Amino acid sequence: MLLFLLGWLLAQPAALADIDPADYALKSSISSEKERKRMQAEFDADKIREAELQRQQEEIEAQRLAAEKTAWEALPYPVRLTRTRCTVCHVADYYINLRHNRIGWELVILRMQYLNAAPLAAGERSTIAAHLTETYPVTGDAALIEALLQLAVAFSPLWLWLAWKITFSRIGKNAKQSFHS
Repeated sequence: MLLFLLGWLLAQPAALADIDPADYALKSSISSEKERKRMQAEFDADKIREAELQRQQEEIEAQRLAAEKTAWEALPYPVRLTRTRCTVCHVADYYINLRHNRIGWELVILRMQYLNAAPLAAGERSTIAAHLTETYPVTGDAALIEALLQLAVAFSPLWLWLAWKITFSRIGKNAKQSFHS
């Protein structure tokens, strides 16, 4: 039944669809050869203006790109490297409010490289860390706090080892005492 209905609708003339071919007819036709030439000249002039405008826009865009390239190449290498590598994941000004000492920046970059798969080649981490340390250094009390935290992290394996030794030495003594009792 559905196929029959579909076939019937497709077989009906366009008049059933309320389409009037007169709506699409040219309302006024070109009355003379002179009028046709004038319209053709207008059309050609419009095409020439559009082509000139397109050429000017392309020239402006080329100048803009050349200026951007020149400005980019004028930046120091560490700045370009940092922007190239870090803006893969972060917006350009992401690290403006971040402050770390050299070790802190190295640790941040190590984390990004190994945990977040940041694309860094050999030697780039230290170049970026040096640039960020120089540009966004930690100062005041924050410098002292960061240094203390880094020392705590550096010595944490030692603390864990000492805690293990102390714990197991007490367990060993308790085991010996309970054995001899």
